[in-house]
Amino acid sequence: MSIIVDTQTARPDVENFGITATYNLVDLKTGKPVVTDQAFSRVSYDIPGQQQRFARQRALRDAENRAAGVIAETVRSRLASYFVAGT
Repeated sequence: MSIIVDTQTARPDVENFGITATYNLVDLKTGKPVVTDQAFSRVSYDIPGQQQRFARQRALRDAENRAAGVIAETVRSRLASYFVAGT
């Protein structure tokens, strides 16, 4: 999603990228889910100049990596909380 657009060229300068992940933790003995939740991440990235052909693709890939890292940390924290508290 483009959030800042250059008024003279009508090209985006800043865009947003988002990921939503759904995950389940299943008890192997019973086969029932014990934790079912969603995690999401929204990050923005700059497009550093319109003359650089691959800058947008590289910035998007970096944004995807950052968003995935946030998702992983959220899931890790939620599961750690479950194992410590049991709920």
